Amino acid sequence: MKKRRGLTLVEIMMAIGILGAIIIPVLGLLDYSNRGTREQDAEGIAANLAKEKMNQLMFVISRDNLLANAGTTSTENIKGNDIAWKYQVYTFSNAELGFSVPQFKFHDPQICASGYESSPGTVLDAPKTMTLEEVYPDATAEIRMVDINMTVKWKLPNQGAYDDRNQFQLVARRTFLVTE
Repeated sequence: MKKRRGLTLVEIMMAIGILGAIIIPVLGLLDYSNRGTREQDAEGIAANLAKEKMNQLMFVISRDNLLANAGTTSTENIKGNDIAWKYQVYTFSNAELGFSVPQFKFHDPQICASGYESSPGTVLDAPKTMTLEEVYPDATAEIRMVDINMTVKWKLPNQGAYDDRNQFQLVARRTFLVTE
């Protein structure tokens, strides 16, 4: 009769201990990786939502609605992430904006025997500085140019408060030119 040898309880417990010592750090790395993926996903969602909201402010919303809703915080919950945005509007006076407008001199082609301007520096006068109101006159006399500063922040599911690290700002300039 052959002698059969089995595993003792001590050997089994040692094997489980070694296996546990290997698996527990790996599970911690998986949790860390999943948390990083959730944070990146939330940041991507916040960036896409911010671009969409800024496009609405730039191209869709009227001047009156843009000015009336400035400073209001709005929130949305997308895939469990709370995303909040708020925008401020900084207006410019139509009279304070100075634009340099080039001033061209009349060019008489009869005096250019060669067919091209021999001294191009004489074609332009000093630029004229004009206000926005002078460049684009209209009867409304309303605000024509604003800067928009949007702050967007987000938090992950089960995160208590918004973290200052999870935010960014978008800045844009919008003009309202009314032709009548």
